[in-house]
Amino acid sequence: MQSDWRETQRRFYDSTAGRYGAHFEQANPYFRFVLERFLETLAPRSGERILELGCSGGRFTLPLLERGCRVTGVDISPKTIEYLARAVETHPRRDNLTLVEDDATSLARVDGADFDAVVGAHILHHVPEFERALVAARRRLRPGGRAVFLEPNPWNPMWYAQVTFHPGKRWRIERGLLDVWPGRVRRAFEAAGFRAVGVTTFGCFPPVILNWIRGADHAERVLEHSSGLRRFFTLNLFRGDLG
Repeated sequence: MQSDWRETQRRFYDSTAGRYGAHFEQANPYFRFVLERFLETLAPRSGERILELGCSGGRFTLPLLERGCRVTGVDISPKTIEYLARAVETHPRRDNLTLVEDDATSLARVDGADFDAVVGAHILHHVPEFERALVAARRRLRPGGRAVFLEPNPWNPMWYAQVTFHPGKRWRIERGLLDVWPGRVRRAFEAAGFRAVGVTTFGCFPPVILNWIRGADHAERVLEHSSGLRRFFTLNLFRGDLG
């Protein structure tokens, strides 16, 4: 049942929130590469109101704060909210961050409908009926707003190996990977009311390659011009706009 899946997610992230500092290390070439692509697509401007679904350990929250955005971070896990609140206690832009424990499929505790953008990184595949989350996100946007979501690409076989063999991964948590096929997510964006929906597939190499081999990020950019290979790259970046 969907409620069981949701509660399983909540319990898992409550139990692992204390290890976010080790798991979400940001000072490495791989994360900088992914963050750069995410920010290129979002194009955040100082002063914008950003609603982030699944703020987790703050990997994308902090860069948005540093760019002058006012961020409302939502997560279903209360322990995650507590972790991130502690992590930003001394951040110079702490006052620009609001943290809300809420369900992404309803956003019932998020006030207003005037956000400039709704974003999420690796969140849709953790949400049962993620289509509902996109509808809820659209309702929180102002006219002309946009949504940007980063998700694993189910066409890439490395994800299946990682979930199966990585000691910190569980199929009961990651099973939504089998739902976020790019065509399905694009159609869900469109059904939610977004226009000009685009999908960018990127990331040929696993983190260890980008972190240890100089120039691998340049090779990534070159390989992205190969349409035959690109379908099987690791990440899908979705963007939809409101008219």
